[in-house]
Amino acid sequence: MSAVDSIQIAVNRYAPEGSNAINLYATSSSTPLTIGQLVQAVCLHSAAAFEAQSVLKMNSMNSGTLLLDEAATWLESIAKGTADWPQAKRFLVGSMGIKASVLPEDLTTYNRRMQAVEALKNKMDALTQSQQEAMVDLQSIVNRRDVAHSTASNVVRALSTSTSANAVNFI
Repeated sequence: MSAVDSIQIAVNRYAPEGSNAINLYATSSSTPLTIGQLVQAVCLHSAAAFEAQSVLKMNSMNSGTLLLDEAATWLESIAKGTADWPQAKRFLVGSMGIKASVLPEDLTTYNRRMQAVEALKNKMDALTQSQQEAMVDLQSIVNRRDVAHSTASNVVRALSTSTSANAVNFI
């Protein structure tokens, strides 16, 4: 089978807003593809695209997990009062995106430590929620990839069955 290329065109240029995108498929083959070959190529092309999306999503989730791990370490040291506050504050503001205005100037009192802990816990909760949503997205992408592979497999099976049935009719 020859290579099949895909070009995505947004329908909303030509149709009402909110329409879906369509894909145009072109082949470099000198002979036309059968419908089965085209369906199989489109399914495999879609599966490959879903695989690439799942890898990107997993890499993003891995980064979030590492950030949560580092935040948990800082949370513990802030709560104990052993954190290097200037360095911890740089992490909280720079990496976690906490506004400096909600953080205390120092950690000399229990209330100030708890103020920093509360700000960090809130940010960690939001990041955890985001990670959970990313996991659901990843599962959806993986399911769609599996459906594309299954469809391609079913097309091959149907073509094989059809070819066998046609061969029997000629005998």
